[in-house]
Amino acid sequence: MDSLLHTIASNLKNKTAVLELGCGSGELINAIAERFTGLSKIVAVDFFNRPEKLNEKVEFVKQDLENLNLSGTFDLLILNQVLEHIKNPLGLLINLKKNLNPRGRILIAVPNRYGFNNEARVYWPEHGKHYFLWDRESLEFSLNRVGFAIRFYNLYTAASHNVFLKYLPILLRLQNPNLTCVATLDE
Repeated sequence: MDSLLHTIASNLKNKTAVLELGCGSGELINAIAERFTGLSKIVAVDFFNRPEKLNEKVEFVKQDLENLNLSGTFDLLILNQVLEHIKNPLGLLINLKKNLNPRGRILIAVPNRYGFNNEARVYWPEHGKHYFLWDRESLEFSLNRVGFAIRFYNLYTAASHNVFLKYLPILLRLQNPNLTCVATLDE
């Protein structure tokens, strides 16, 4: 989660409103509320779970992401391990444009189909499983197709303090088990 919070921090400069879709247990949105105290609006959305412990700064909305209808706009929208569970992910991304401030960003983290030691290589359409298997090319193509420019983070680097282990994936071209990217409206 530290790597994800670091990516969030780099994309929150001069931003005040954050929305997490599919917040689950609330671990990430609580960490955001605690770490980034200057935020004026923090909203968490989930249909299946209401987090047991939610930071008092966080507004919770129970809503199905497949039929999302939220009011307001946000500087940063977060889809952490969510997009692969959506039946119509491009429809959701198009729908989210109305909730994105003009210079807003969407942070997406999904299992990487070609990631080293990743078990998310099987299509399972039941709830809780994956409707889509994403890789760098399919995610970039799909986001470009619906009007987003995209930047990937930490595609090959490992989260290790050991210099050898940190750069070994780069040398061997081993992709991380998760893809993390930020999408902005393509102007």
